[in-house]
Amino acid sequence: MRTGEDSLLQLIRSSGLDVVAVQGNVPGPSVDAAWRAVAGFGVEPAAVFPLGADRAGVHGLWLEHARQAGVVDDEGGFLVTAVVTGGAAVGWVRVRLTGRADVARLVDGQGRIEFIARSRDGHRICGITAEEYEHWVVGLELP
Repeated sequence: MRTGEDSLLQLIRSSGLDVVAVQGNVPGPSVDAAWRAVAGFGVEPAAVFPLGADRAGVHGLWLEHARQAGVVDDEGGFLVTAVVTGGAAVGWVRVRLTGRADVARLVDGQGRIEFIARSRDGHRICGITAEEYEHWVVGLELP
């Protein structure tokens, strides 16, 4: 029987990211806290694209915003979570970009891109979330 950790790691690896380690939710902020921040009232997207749009440029769009937000370090490392059953309990997974990475493959069970990347120090996030008719690229500072 597959666990939430198995499902999360398989999804992350299928996106071409190199899994370094499972970090968990300590030190915080937790995955749940990051999702609450992204879904918070008044959050504005840094960029948007339609749910049914071609996903060819999504990785580059997200990476540009993630680098500007200080989420991805100089070696291409960051923490990530995605929407899978049991994923929040697993916490953050430390990953590294590869030449085959494509965050547009971090999709939920409905085929929507849904993930949050976090800086290793924990204070900055940049992810993609599905809203009613659009995907939003959202970058935030966390306390």
